[in-house]
Amino acid sequence: MNPSIEIALAMDYANPFVRRVAEGVARYGFRNGSWRFYAPRGAPEVTAAELKDWKGGGVIGMLDLPAVSNLWKCGIPAVNIFGRFEKLPAASVVIDNHAIGTMAADYFIHKGIRRFAITGRKVFGDATLKYEGYLGTLAEHGFQCLELKSRQAILHIGEEFQYLEGEGPIGVLATEDPVGRKVIESCLDHGLRVPEEVSVLGVNNDRFACEMLHPQMSSIELGAERVGWQAAKMLDELMQGGEWPKEPIKILPDQIVERHSTDLIAVGDRGVGDALRFIRENAHRPILVDDVAKAAHVARRTLENKFRHLLSVSVHDSIRRERVARACRLLKDTDMLVEELAQSCGYVTRERFNQAFRKEIGLTPSGYRKKFRFAE
Repeated sequence: MNPSIEIALAMDYANPFVRRVAEGVARYGFRNGSWRFYAPRGAPEVTAAELKDWKGGGVIGMLDLPAVSNLWKCGIPAVNIFGRFEKLPAASVVIDNHAIGTMAADYFIHKGIRRFAITGRKVFGDATLKYEGYLGTLAEHGFQCLELKSRQAILHIGEEFQYLEGEGPIGVLATEDPVGRKVIESCLDHGLRVPEEVSVLGVNNDRFACEMLHPQMSSIELGAERVGWQAAKMLDELMQGGEWPKEPIKILPDQIVERHSTDLIAVGDRGVGDALRFIRENAHRPILVDDVAKAAHVARRTLENKFRHLLSVSVHDSIRRERVARACRLLKDTDMLVEELAQSCGYVTRERFNQAFRKEIGLTPSGYRKKFRFAE
């Protein structure tokens, strides 16, 4: 029987994201079989002070560069899982925060939203990257964005929105779920309807924050358990004498969990709105562009022109996106065979499904499943 290896988790469990990271670490530790988690106060949570005289195998936690360096000098490998430090240790596994902003912008644009805002704590590195991803993607499509820079700006959100030109609903990215709650509450206080006039998207998908309000808030699920799993895998390799990483590993955000706060299709053109609803409700079937045009009561060529003008995509692209989004959820959440999954996403053959999936995601379905689950 292999001797046990003591692992310390230097984390703040009050943070819901960190709690889920710890679950991923525990999952890897259980698979390993020889890990034992250091728990000086009964829970596997330690402070920096408690690590000073500790002589265990390795540490995973919210560790800045000096902390990782000091542990390494003591012969203890350490991996950071927190993305807010200005300079990340090379031995870090963190969420790709730039990708969060890009995902949010693409999501709003595909819904037909043409007015945008963002708010959150911009002083931390992770929030800055979310801003850059969001603002940069919007700029690539020719859109500007209002920045709500303070708590006072959120409290006076009705007045702030007057600075936005144009008409139609406003898509707001809140870089943290608690901030998104404040945005929704302020909108309601100002008589702004959510989601009809303001569509709000949070980050982290903390169910306690997102679901204990009305309307419930959509949010980006980050994949914290995958961060924990990969951090544990990196630590395991370091403890076995593996090479020190050259740069941090960045984990792509998981998915957008839709709730009422973004449950709209913000297109002024009724025909396009009807077409998008039909696609969303029927993409699991082998529908064609002609089927969409018929459901929307619009000539095919006219509908194609409107899609390209309003959404910057073709009708076929919209069908593929909806199907692939469904496929992504099934690949992560089920063990369905790829052939069966392809049919449940509207594809007659696996080959066509693979081709469409690779075009949209850049990976094969099998490669995506491996990347977003816990397989080695």
